[in-house]
Amino acid sequence: MMTILVVLAALWTGDAGAVPSVVDRTPGKLAPAVSKEMTEAIVALNKTLGLESWPARGVQPCLDRGGQGIQAKEVTPEDTKKCAAATIAKGFPGLGKTYVLAVPMASIGPVTVIAFGIGENAGWAAYSCDPERKCLPVKLSAPTKWGKRMAERQQKACADPTTLWFPEGQKSCP
Repeated sequence: MMTILVVLAALWTGDAGAVPSVVDRTPGKLAPAVSKEMTEAIVALNKTLGLESWPARGVQPCLDRGGQGIQAKEVTPEDTKKCAAATIAKGFPGLGKTYVLAVPMASIGPVTVIAFGIGENAGWAAYSCDPERKCLPVKLSAPTKWGKRMAERQQKACADPTTLWFPEGQKSCP
């Protein structure tokens, strides 16, 4: 009832700028535009960093790891930052405003890409997955298997000093 009154008041006063925030965002849900951009950013970084079998699908990564299945070359955090920065610069306006990206690192290079909501989107996260699957954000507090896994991954990413965060210096840690 209150939502209807707010929408009607906004329409009556001509304040059209207030309508989208009321209409587009349901309490307890992630805004569709944020969800879409988080997923697109994960896929873009996966392609750039050569993760999640994208090289086997003909996508040329920015990082040279020595070939599919042959992780003979070590990839440094600096190499990873350089490639990720170039990809991120291609247009993810919500990055740093509605979500951040974490790239956990191993001794041979990047392991995966995780997006964590920030601000009013805090408590949501998306994890990279194979190209055929959707990597939709999940609620970190959800009692589901993926909700629990994402909360564990957030704790690990935050605890590991080698995790790369984008934008640099911004984290989403409990």
